[in-house]
Amino acid sequence: MLRKTTVVTISLLLVMALLLAACSSKVNNGPASGKTEKDSGNKPADTGNKPADTDKKEGAAGGGAEDNVVKPEDLQFPDAFPEVPTAVDYDKSYAYDDMSKSYSLDIMLGGFINQPATKDLIKEFYEKTFNVKINFTNLAGEDLINKTNVRFASGDAPDVVLLGDRAIAQTLFKQNQLLDATQILPYMPQMMNYVTAEYKKWATDGGNMIGIPRLPTFPDVWGNFIRQDWLEKLGMEMPKTADELFEYAKAVAERDPDGNGKADTWFMGAAGAGQGWGMMAGLIDMFGHRSWNVKDDKINHPMLDGTTKAFLEFVKKLNDNKLLAPDWYTIQWEQFKSYSLQNKIGMVNYPGWNLLQEQFSASQNNADTLKNWAPVPPLTSAQNSDGKLGPGGSPGGIFIISKKVGDDPGKMKRIAHFLDAVQYPNKYYWVGNQGGGPEIWPDYTKVTKNDDGTYYYDSDMVTLQNEMKPELKGMMDWQSVGYTLIWERHKYSPEFPYNEAGDKYQDIVRSYPRVKNYDMLLNLDGPTSNRIKDFVQKNEIAFVLGKRSFDDWDKYVEEWKKAGGQKLIDQAAEQLGAGKP
Repeated sequence: MLRKTTVVTISLLLVMALLLAACSSKVNNGPASGKTEKDSGNKPADTGNKPADTDKKEGAAGGGAEDNVVKPEDLQFPDAFPEVPTAVDYDKSYAYDDMSKSYSLDIMLGGFINQPATKDLIKEFYEKTFNVKINFTNLAGEDLINKTNVRFASGDAPDVVLLGDRAIAQTLFKQNQLLDATQILPYMPQMMNYVTAEYKKWATDGGNMIGIPRLPTFPDVWGNFIRQDWLEKLGMEMPKTADELFEYAKAVAERDPDGNGKADTWFMGAAGAGQGWGMMAGLIDMFGHRSWNVKDDKINHPMLDGTTKAFLEFVKKLNDNKLLAPDWYTIQWEQFKSYSLQNKIGMVNYPGWNLLQEQFSASQNNADTLKNWAPVPPLTSAQNSDGKLGPGGSPGGIFIISKKVGDDPGKMKRIAHFLDAVQYPNKYYWVGNQGGGPEIWPDYTKVTKNDDGTYYYDSDMVTLQNEMKPELKGMMDWQSVGYTLIWERHKYSPEFPYNEAGDKYQDIVRSYPRVKNYDMLLNLDGPTSNRIKDFVQKNEIAFVLGKRSFDDWDKYVEEWKKAGGQKLIDQAAEQLGAGKP
């Protein structure tokens, strides 16, 4: 897919928002770059993505309506993603769905804005097109997990939840709360192109497929980016080790790299809203493998080989020396941009294209600022001489379907139809992207199919973001349902100088060596994994803040094992055929 400007691409992750507002991708963008479609007189291209006329019974079930639907036991899972995906035959693929019948759909997911839109134009489009009434709940991280657990426990389970944590899905499936995904996948031909054999195994627990893996939004393009202009000003070279990185961090905070005579520059920040290490999590790669792995034919984990300890000691050293931004742990991602995009932060962890696009916008479209940032090659340390990034190739989450959905075959088919229709590059894929595609904002966006089967998404998102009313910002969270950058490239032009540089940086990060992804081979106990996650989140920050001494580390590791770590060690060793430490 080629994109001219998408100024804002998805709030990062995790973050990110204004999401689009860039990457985050976070970031509330600056002034518009370029004219709107309306101003230029260009009309949106006819992509064939017309709203369905609900007065006509599109795809009404009848004789042979399910001729194209395979049986669950006959599902085929590809070895890899298609090089250039194509859209399925829309009318033929969903002929099984009787569109004359109306259903209510209850959908929950983690978004980037996580606030309701008082007039949700995307929701209205979906409701009319698919003849449904949608209850759409968009919540941040832990809030989504908590509400999901409460609703399932109370008997008021939502129909569909997009989770970032497979362990939650495992727990709910063991409680007999979820539909086996192979029951609904036969009705999802577009998504089946992306459920590879490896993805299928990742989503399978105890012989059951507990959910549907989602394509990643940012496929292995997250990396550490450093202020190379500050390196030059400080007379330093690109760091290669943890010690050199610390010296750079110290210089950033103490030597006034922005030259304003004030002590108002810092090395980094987590920006994880107090729920984890956020963009600082990548620093652990300097010290070893960040997750389950096999070493000397035995199962290994960063808690066992000193990797986690070394990482926390490094973060504590940064904190003790006041090298991290104010509220570095509790501040939210979007709020943190007030530091990073205003030239107060020396390193971030980001997708390269999004970082440059946001920097360009925040600097009033100053192309010179694109030279400020550079990707940091994998770093090493005294504990780890093998410089590699963390594991790659993981899904972008998992769709879980409530078991009660299976009690109404018509509703299950409508859910399958809807979710499949908004996957790349199906008929309604662009509707919910970045706050609304050409069906929602015809004066700002259009989609054109290229000769090679890819798509050119021409979008003046800067102007759209600036003109969109605050009460509509929550619409951006709809992109969580299907938005992906796997096949995305950008059109290079002087008007959008960040496109070529951003693509180059993302290619560089993708090319860096990575450790093996053993997590894709494991199906560890969900409830235990959840307990361990909570245990770690509560205790790790205590070590960094000095509320717990590293002299107690061995004791802490034993506590971790008793909290469930030993059970997971045993399971991982058995599943990978490795010995126990």
